Amino acid sequence: MPKLIQITFFALAVFAPGLYAANTQQPPAQLQPLIAAMEQRLEIANDVARSKWHSGKPVQDSERERQVIQNAESRASEFELGADDVRDFMTAQMEANKMVQYARLEQWRDTGHSPEKPDVNLTDGIRGRLDTLLPVLMQSYSAFQPYRSDAKCAGWVQSEIQRQASDPVIETALQRAGGDLCRTTPSP
Repeated sequence: MPKLIQITFFALAVFAPGLYAANTQQPPAQLQPLIAAMEQRLEIANDVARSKWHSGKPVQDSERERQVIQNAESRASEFELGADDVRDFMTAQMEANKMVQYARLEQWRDTGHSPEKPDVNLTDGIRGRLDTLLPVLMQSYSAFQPYRSDAKCAGWVQSEIQRQASDPVIETALQRAGGDLCRTTPSP
């Protein structure tokens, strides 16, 4: 048998099982829509930041955060989720949202470039889009629950974030938003 063919067979024998294992470690289909919804929420944060830039309002809005969390908690059972779990999840989403806002405001200050005003105002239009996205987020989060304790969960989440996010600010914020998606120990 020629040397090249021997090397090829050897390579297949050694590396093919690893390639097969990598393919069997694909993230569950339920992760993609969850990361996509989280990213969509962060994309809306760009409009929130533009609105706050032009209005002079601060990024931190504790009352609005409290309202969002209460609304999500009140709907937890509708999506077969625990209120504490929903509170943690939504807190992570809002913290990530603020990361985007602070980053954008800093970019605009540093460059001296004032962004365009958003097409809609913060109270009616932008918040309405966030409120409409809430059930999508919660449904996607609920669908991902069975996979949160899997040993491969953190790798799946990181891989999907890197696959979907093209903006470094959004990618960093998604890391924060998805930081608690995986349980380090199985739930009781």
